[in-house]
Amino acid sequence: MPPWTPVARRRLWLAVQALFIGAGAWYAATAVAGQWSAVRAQLAGTSPRWGLVAAATVLVLTTYLLLVEVWRVVLGAWGGRLAFRDAAHVWFVSNLGKYVPGKIWQIAALSAMAQRRGLSAVAATGAALLVNLANVVSGAVLVLAAGAPGLAGGTGRGRLAAAALALLVLLVGAPLALPFIGARLGRFIGRPLDWPRLPARALVVATGGTAAAWILYGIAFRLFGGAILPEAPGSAGAWVAVYTGSYLAGYLTPAAPGGIVIREVVLVRGMVALGLATEPGAWLVALASRLWLTVLEIAPAAISLAAAAGRAPGRRASQGEQS
Repeated sequence: MPPWTPVARRRLWLAVQALFIGAGAWYAATAVAGQWSAVRAQLAGTSPRWGLVAAATVLVLTTYLLLVEVWRVVLGAWGGRLAFRDAAHVWFVSNLGKYVPGKIWQIAALSAMAQRRGLSAVAATGAALLVNLANVVSGAVLVLAAGAPGLAGGTGRGRLAAAALALLVLLVGAPLALPFIGARLGRFIGRPLDWPRLPARALVVATGGTAAAWILYGIAFRLFGGAILPEAPGSAGAWVAVYTGSYLAGYLTPAAPGGIVIREVVLVRGMVALGLATEPGAWLVALASRLWLTVLEIAPAAISLAAAAGRAPGRRASQGEQS
């Protein structure tokens, strides 16, 4: 039997993704259709509180800036130096890679853009990988601490605890394992790939910074929920757990670009399970928050690209004068 060609594998992967997204969309549409009269009544009685939406938006944008700084600190631990403005541009634009199926494109884009600014592939890729790993670990631990008792029974909570422990071990061992992995990978590809040991401070910053980001995201989500629903019951911890759990579920599903459908389904189930909303209200919040967060991810990238394009002519003119 002849081996699969790259083109055939790519087509198969695209077919799998299309099938997955189609099945997920069908499930979500069926669930919404079953509640449509209640969702429509909820929508008709909804009058968004724009002040809360604005406050939630400011909090999300602030969280973005926190994550940019976390990446810069980890990058600096590997000897990479990048101005905050340049780091923000790289982070915002590469963040759009999450909407390309496969998950790896976001990290690949971030690494490539950082290298064009003179950073090494080792520093750019290593920092991106470590921050993403810390993001998953800190998020899993927060879900376990804040929402697991209500989201799952004893068996489900035990599995989540085991997964969080395994990820924590992986995170702690990553700085020690990366030099070994880099040496072996370098021999495999035929060129040096020397990953230096990562200072413990960078690991602490990555884990603590991403944990703080999850908490801020959860608070922003609660504000947004309060802007859409007549009232937003439940503790802040429950909202943090629901948002974080749904986001991680979408992020860890390779076939779902941007976690689409998966995030919404998990979000609705979590909100209902923790008593944060009825099912119609939860679907309303899930769909509205998808639109809101998508705008908040695209707009900063578009603004950053426009600003960079505006600076480019000035740089070219300056270079022409010097020559």
